[in-house]
Amino acid sequence: MTEDSTRNPAEPEPIATLPPLPVLNNELPTSPRTGEPPRPALVTVALVSLLLAATGVAVTYGIHWWAAANPGNYASSARLIEWVEPEPGKWLALTLEGVLAIVAALAAGACGVAGVQAWHGHRWSRWAGIVALLLAGGVTAIFDWTGLVTVGLALAGTVLLFTPPVTRFFGAFASFRAVGHAPYRRPERIVYGRLPRYR
Repeated sequence: MTEDSTRNPAEPEPIATLPPLPVLNNELPTSPRTGEPPRPALVTVALVSLLLAATGVAVTYGIHWWAAANPGNYASSARLIEWVEPEPGKWLALTLEGVLAIVAALAAGACGVAGVQAWHGHRWSRWAGIVALLLAGGVTAIFDWTGLVTVGLALAGTVLLFTPPVTRFFGAFASFRAVGHAPYRRPERIVYGRLPRYR
């Protein structure tokens, strides 16, 4: 007997429904590829912009280094060198070169950290972006006007981190982390060579 023949005609026929959407079911929508909350395009643009800003810092420092390698151009290789006017090769000039290298490394690192941590959904990457923007401004102030490209890229990336889609992404990632996920488990046994079933 079929199910239709055993059903009481007085009972209402059940309505066919679809399963609830993850959003209505209070589940976090996740990407089928990564298993994490889907990243909006603005997060990708912010990441690329901040990584380009880090590259801009490296290029600005490289331009200074190229000019400083020639003693005739050393006095005009960076604003900080022009202000202090150290004698090339002396301890003050070497100290200033160390300061310039540290500032460039901090600025490039802050830009990279802000972009990568935003990609991983950390809300504090906004503060890192602001710090990266300030350090990029410092690079422009003590190196040369070529650093303005870096400031523009860092500003664009930082502003994108404060947009509503990115804010929702940060909130979704915070909820995703709060739920907790099973960590990676190492297999009990690893077989090298042909699998036993194929021997």
